[in-house]
Amino acid sequence: MRYDKELYAKHLQGMVRFPTVSNADPEKVDWETFLGLHKYLEETYPLVHKTLTKEVFGKVGLLYHWKGTGKSGKLPLMLTAHQDVVPEGDHSMWKYPPYEGVIAEGCVWGRGSSDCKSNILAYMEALEGMIADGFVPDYDIYLGFGYNEEIMGGPGAAGTILVDLLKSRGVEIGLELDEGGGIDQQGGQYVAQIYPAEKGYADFEFSMKDPGGHSSQPGEHSSLGIIGKTACILEENVLPQRLEAPAIEQMKARAPFLTGELAELFKDPEANWETLKPIVAKDRSLNAMTRTTTAVTMAKGSDQANILPERSWLVINNRLLAGDTIESLQAFYESIVPEGVEVKLLKGHNMPEVSSIESEEYKLLHSIVEKKYPGITMMPSLLLGGTDARYFSDICPTHSVYRFTGMRRFNSKSGGAHQVNERTDIDVLEDDVEFYVELFKAYGSAQ
Repeated sequence: MRYDKELYAKHLQGMVRFPTVSNADPEKVDWETFLGLHKYLEETYPLVHKTLTKEVFGKVGLLYHWKGTGKSGKLPLMLTAHQDVVPEGDHSMWKYPPYEGVIAEGCVWGRGSSDCKSNILAYMEALEGMIADGFVPDYDIYLGFGYNEEIMGGPGAAGTILVDLLKSRGVEIGLELDEGGGIDQQGGQYVAQIYPAEKGYADFEFSMKDPGGHSSQPGEHSSLGIIGKTACILEENVLPQRLEAPAIEQMKARAPFLTGELAELFKDPEANWETLKPIVAKDRSLNAMTRTTTAVTMAKGSDQANILPERSWLVINNRLLAGDTIESLQAFYESIVPEGVEVKLLKGHNMPEVSSIESEEYKLLHSIVEKKYPGITMMPSLLLGGTDARYFSDICPTHSVYRFTGMRRFNSKSGGAHQVNERTDIDVLEDDVEFYVELFKAYGSAQ
């Protein structure tokens, strides 16, 4: 198969030009721009659309299916990504317009160029090229592209709709891959950052009602004052640290790349946990891997300075570690907030299943990346954000649901996901396409 990074860049540019922004309110979503992206994919990847069956699920989700020969006896391979992007924010802060897909400085710039239309591109380019070369899989291939991942799904989550659809057809999968880690370097050594798990998610609203009135005659505390006190209580009562898989595996994998006392402690984090606790707590990433986090993110009182608010509220976002549940969090918060403050769950889900790092599928991923990066270390970790991968554990009996791409992170100019100036390095697009080509070839056994 011939790889062409310049062509990949032009195709990614075309995808970025569709502002597929999701919103918690479906009425505020421009669904036509999603349909425009669908038409663009049809025009850009004619062999994929001729060879695979395509159907729309939910509002604008896309499900592709390539029925293989079945000779390998393998359960289907599932690759997922999301079409939607987060809002672009202030256009004046962007170096290049967020929806033009400008190709400059060795990168494709724009919202969605990294998160995660580059994944859609890699899947489609790999398949288009392999079909042209006459490849026929000896197992089934599914591609699933959601449309509300960036708002964590909520009611009507595309991931739920897709998995329910596959369940209704009796489909089980052997390996599921979604956005996540890639290939990096630590201490001059290659590392494959792979996520066999992600944290749970919960948004809670804390609110208080009050008669309100004129600000010239305040009481001892306004409802907003009580809500402000609530914010302080929440930040002062953080959930305790705990050492769970896959943070244990991640620390052990990192140990050879560290020096001194920290290296020794990371070799056996369970035995050294009491010593590690204060060290881990000072590191934002490690701290988040070892506790359920609480972030105060939104608040509101009255609409005018001289009006006492009749209702004040704040919202916190939790990322849940195994062992904490939405139910246990709500009970805890109700026990510590001031009297009169109502606690309400807005949306959320508990931490999904931790996938196996001993499965044949995990070992297969290792063998594929090691082929290109000899001696590479697999570094399992806990994804602190969220993906649509979490929905697929129910239909994956091999326990092989991972957040991982073959994209090179070291010496890359990519960056800015969810930030201004989001971009993807043109050079790494070829790496990612190559990874999926190798995966499609290696997953079955009869080729």
